Formats: sequence, structure tokens, C-alpha cells
Amino acid sequence: MNKMFDLAVIGAGPAGSSAAITARRLGFDVLLLEAGSFPRHKVCGEFVSAEALDLLSNLLPSSLLLRDSQRVAKARIFVDGSHAEFPIIPAAASLTRFDLDLALWQAASGAGCSALSGMRVKDVQTGNHFVLAAGNQQVAARAVINASGRWSNLGAHQSAGAEQWIGVKGHFYETDAPDSCDLYFFEGGYCGVQPLGNGLVNAAAMVKPEVARNLSDVLALNPELERRAQRWTSAMPAVSTAPLFFRAPKTSRENMLLVGDAAAFLDPFAGDGISIALHSGRLAALALAPYLRGESPLQASIETYDRCYRQLIQPALSSARRLRRLIRMPRILRSTAVSLLNVPAIGRAAVSSTRVRKAS
Repeated sequence: MNKMFDLAVIGAGPAGSSAAITARRLGFDVLLLEAGSFPRHKVCGEFVSAEALDLLSNLLPSSLLLRDSQRVAKARIFVDGSHAEFPIIPAAASLTRFDLDLALWQAASGAGCSALSGMRVKDVQTGNHFVLAAGNQQVAARAVINASGRWSNLGAHQSAGAEQWIGVKGHFYETDAPDSCDLYFFEGGYCGVQPLGNGLVNAAAMVKPEVARNLSDVLALNPELERRAQRWTSAMPAVSTAPLFFRAPKTSRENMLLVGDAAAFLDPFAGDGISIALHSGRLAALALAPYLRGESPLQASIETYDRCYRQLIQPALSSARRLRRLIRMPRILRSTAVSLLNVPAIGRAAVSSTRVRKAS
């Protein structure tokens, strides 16, 4: 720890691990710091869109995790007694965060990153370089990527009065589970259910705190979901996270690049949160490369990352925000909007609009 790292990455979820692996493969000396430990459950839809699978295969070249993952080629939406069904082309994959985060952590370590768990970063000082207070130590780095999540002490703070939500998740055994990603909407939130393989399904919900505060209550808020859940057997204790809130994307803070949920929180029903995390981590590492090679100042890398983020990632965030407004329509209009998703072209357009754009 008595050395100057090229890059310190704070947080080893998909965004942080993607950044660390990318930077290490570019030849930089990388320190990856994680406050917790692996494996662990995280509140997440555990849906990996096709747009992220090539990147994930590159990050995990020797892993069997992707090869053996459950594929999801269809989505269904249930709201106000109406439902829509449309294909997901190309098919997505179901990957538990319990398995995915551990695999990425091991890949980062295997790539040569100095990967340390149980190291919560309490403070970052800036000057000629960055000094991080991590655990009981101080470490120095020429650049920092903040992947510490949506509401860590190092993140951008939300103004008072912002609308807040609760996230809850559980795994359940279900006989003959549908092979689709199913979204169940109700007043004050929604719950997504998708197969994980081996008879397991993931149920992940986002709900307003005045509507429900635990997963059991959530499962009773939509009639179709309530009937389906009666056949389930719990496979793990439910986990939760709060507060969840939405804000405009922010790509840097105090000269640190922000990635994943530290930059912006994507509405989970859009199904591209893991993809955005992976892509944002990679974009940040690539943007820092010229600075770390001594070819340009840090500010130029910050501006490059911001530009790439807004070109490739922000359109997905904007589309998800527009789709979320549809759910708040009056009931008759909402039912009509949902029925339109049964039109194949409209369903495909709705899905593609919430996906990360490919770099040219």
C-alpha cells in the first residue's frame, strides 16, 4: 500500500470491476477497493441485456457463468387487468448478482489488479494526486473512479424533498416457471419476475414506502402476481435497499469519474442497469488512458468521459424516464398504452430505446 497507483477504483460491483479490468488490461497499476465481501446478494433485477453480453464475455473470458445462464427471449407486462407480450431480440441472460459480482471480482484479481475487500473508503483528498482514506490506511493514486453506488458518502447528494423508493428482492422456487421476464405494475410501484434456471425465479420490486415496506406485502399488490406467488417457496431471505431516487446523470465529482449508480440510477423495469454499469466502467477506464499515459491532462479525460456517457448511455436513461411516465397515466390511458406494446414493432422499439447505444 506504500506506493502510488495509476488508478484507484472505489466499489467492486459490475461498474467498478469493469473499470478495473479494462484499465489493468491497458497496462495500468490498478487498486480495486470494496467495502463489503463476496459473494453477496444485491437488490437487482438480475437481467443482463444482450447489449452487454459481448462486453461481459470479454471481461469473463474463461467463465462458464454466461454459457450456463438462463436465456430470456420474451417479456410480459401486467397492469390494470391488461397485459402485453413481446419478444426480446436478441435474448437477454439471467445472472444472479451473487454469482456475477464474485466472478467479476475474481476476474479483476486474476487480471492483476490489487483487489482488497473489507476496505470502505471514508474520504478522498485531492491535490497533485488523490489520497484515499481506506480502512485504517491511506493510499495514493493518480486517478480515481467512484463506483461506490447511489448513496454512499462519496456520491452526489440528492436535494431534500426528492421522491424516494424502496427496493426489495427475493429468490423463490417455482415449478414450471415461465421463461419470460414478467413485469407486474400496481399503484405505487412494480415487481419484476424472471427465471434464473434450476427452478428458481428472482422477484425484485421498486415501491413507494407508503405503499409497502417488504416483499410479502408487494406480492399482494397485483392480482396476477399474488396468484402466482401462492405457488412459490422461498429460497433466501429477502433483501432490501433504500432510499432509491432519480436525478440527472452526473459523470464526475471533485475530479473523480462516476460510474454505475454513482453516476445515475436507471429505473429497474428498463432492464439495462447491469449493462449501463458495465459500459460506464469501461468508458471511464478508456477515457482515463491518455491521462495515465501522460498524453493529456486529467480534465481532458473527464470531458471525454462525460461526452461519451451522454452520447452512449444517457439516451437509455431518458427513454426509461419517458416510459415511467406512462405508468402514471390515468388508468384508461395506461391500459391503452400497454395494449400497444403487443404490436411487435412498438414492443421492439420500446425495448431498444432503453438500451445502451453502441460506440461507432
